[in-house]
Order: sequence, then C-alpha cells, then structure tokens
Amino acid sequence: MKIKNFFVLTGAMGGGKSAVLKHIRKNNFKCIDEPARQILKEQRRIKGKGVPEKDPELFCQLMLSRSVHLFQSNADYKDTVVFDRGIPDMIAYADLFGIDKNIYMNAAKVYSYNNIVFMFNGIEEIYTTDDERKMNYKAAEKFGFNVKEIYKELGYYVTDVPYMSEEERSSFIIETIEKII
Repeated sequence: MKIKNFFVLTGAMGGGKSAVLKHIRKNNFKCIDEPARQILKEQRRIKGKGVPEKDPELFCQLMLSRSVHLFQSNADYKDTVVFDRGIPDMIAYADLFGIDKNIYMNAAKVYSYNNIVFMFNGIEEIYTTDDERKMNYKAAEKFGFNVKEIYKELGYYVTDVPYMSEEERSSFIIETIEKII
C-alpha cells in the first residue's frame, strides 16, 4: 500500500521536526504527530511497561501499532498528509534497542509513503532532553544516521532539510511537496 500524498519528516531526535511540523500545520496541511512521544506520555501516565527503560520491545510494538493505525486511518484522505516519523523509523528503534526487526521491516514494505522523505539531522545547539526524551545527543545523532540509511535502503529519496529558522524550514518542505503534488 503506497500512498503518494503521505510525506515523512524523519531524522535525529531533537532535530526540530516537531517544531517545523507545527508551522506546516499552520499552512493548512494535515499533520500527524510522532508516535513515540504519544506512547511515552500515555505509558508513563498509567505507569505502564511500554517504555524503553522497562520493556523496549513492548514500546516498539506499541509505536508500530500506532504508526500502522495512523497510516490506515488516513489512507482515504486525498490531500497531503505530513507525518512526524514513518513506519521505517520503527526499524531504527528496533536497532536502537537490539530487538528483532523483522515485523518492522515487513510493515515498512506493506505501508509506504511518497518516495521523498525529509531528513532532519541532529543539531547539538538545539538538542534538549525532557520527560519523554531522555537520550543524550550523541545517541540521538547516531539514531538519525541509522534512520537515514534505512530509508535509503528501502528505496526512498532522502532530502536533507537545511538548518534555518523553523519558518524557512517549513517553507522549504511545503515548496518541495507542492512541486511534487
């Protein structure tokens, strides 16, 4: 199932994806928030086991389930949809936690997005940790490098988003999408 009007923002944690997504949303694009933060917040609120420090495999499976649900629930939407992370990102999470990645690879092959993927590289100056993001910068940067390679291996064209203001980055993405659609 390939949906050409689905675009993915991916990359290192703390690279500015979520902030740029807010600006894209202001331009009347449908935007889907990152599943990792949703799962972390929900699981921590209920003192669940689906967090990396308790059960990383459960955490990854919850993220995959949420990602597939978000993909499927928007499949009939005819306009552009921009996702903060896609299903291939779940392969990188499986790598990060050293768990079997077969189901994540299978899901990435079943559910695919537009061939153009927007990559946010790590930027140490803007990187912060918080209640959901506990990883240090070097680990986040390494995750970003891995996720980039995963998308390339799956046949996506990875477009690096230049480091500029959030408004300029969102304009870069919107203009690129509008040239494609």
